[in-house]
Amino acid sequence: LLIASSSESRSRRNGKPHMLCFHQDLAPLRTMKVQGPTRGKRFYGFSHWPNSCGFFKWADEEDRVQELQFLLFERDTRIAELEILIEELENEVKTLKQANWKLEDDVVEMAIENTEQLAIISSATADKKLYNLLVSSWVLFAIVLLVLGRGG
Repeated sequence: LLIASSSESRSRRNGKPHMLCFHQDLAPLRTMKVQGPTRGKRFYGFSHWPNSCGFFKWADEEDRVQELQFLLFERDTRIAELEILIEELENEVKTLKQANWKLEDDVVEMAIENTEQLAIISSATADKKLYNLLVSSWVLFAIVLLVLGRGG
């Protein structure tokens, strides 16, 4: 089925105009052949004549059925595309959340390691202060002994 544009109510297939019936089947252009005032008049009818889905449209009537059918098809297609996009975005959000949780765990581990390193550095600093205090006290003790040894 070839649709020239959404603004046309009739299209052509193999050079002949046609429409779609209510079941989206081809409704070919026909000519009224029975005797009466409509003899020779052109119409679109169900393609499986004489069975019918009830679709009938005079060819010379202005009609937006095909255009509206096409617009519905476009809308349904767009909805399906958006549903796929939503699913893809939901999967991406899930992946990003998992990556975020991993990064949060890594940050917690780094904080623990940093705290341990700070404790080691603090301990080393305290040991160095104690060492300096001990050396200073021995130096002071030596000075006191020297002063007392000279004076005494």
